[in-house]
Amino acid sequence: MMVTQQEIKQGMVVRSADGEKLGKVTRINPTTFEIEKGLFFTEEYLVRYDEVADIRDGELILTHGREHLAGDRGQARAAGGPIEKGEEIRVPLVEEEVTVGKTVQEVGRVRVTKQVVTEEQQIAVPVAREVVHVERVPASGERPAASDTLFEEGSISVPIREERVEVSTRPVVKEELRIGKDVIQEHETAKAKVRRETAEVRTEGDVSRERGRGEPEAIPPEEPPMERATGTGGRRR
Repeated sequence: MMVTQQEIKQGMVVRSADGEKLGKVTRINPTTFEIEKGLFFTEEYLVRYDEVADIRDGELILTHGREHLAGDRGQARAAGGPIEKGEEIRVPLVEEEVTVGKTVQEVGRVRVTKQVVTEEQQIAVPVAREVVHVERVPASGERPAASDTLFEEGSISVPIREERVEVSTRPVVKEELRIGKDVIQEHETAKAKVRRETAEVRTEGDVSRERGRGEPEAIPPEEPPMERATGTGGRRR
């Protein structure tokens, strides 16, 4: 498998044939690319495109092991090597950022319980009933008696009636409970501890350098304390 320059991106992880992580791609050239090595990139290795066996899950797999890079070809820019024009070493400084998310949690409930209460009510209802009264009065005038009822024994039944109250109940909706929920927007303060990397630049020896834009001023090397003469002719520190 022959990869092309377009398939390789900066930051891709490079592994050897036995799965060892060698570093990440720091620079891409027309025929080669560079692999970082070490915390401060003191040595970087050049790899040809034909040395890539496969690309798996965004990672480059080489056809050989780490010893092949260190033994056969050596470093691309080892310490004490020739200085190239425009050469630079990049040191990334990492800083953590706070990411805030929200989750919905149940904090309480509203429970409505219905109970049946029995109470006695009194209602005045008008009712009617019949009352018997018997009155004897003399007959007015002479009225012949019916011949079929003369001198016969018998009885007459007269029903006496009255109204009775019948009580029944039926369910009627008198009122209802309406339970609603409102969403109130509030602000809460979230706290988190984050880390960030800072760099301290020191120079040693006779080094002339220019400070780049935004770069902190280099800390000069410490100088030995000055000697001063004493009254006995000797010197003391």
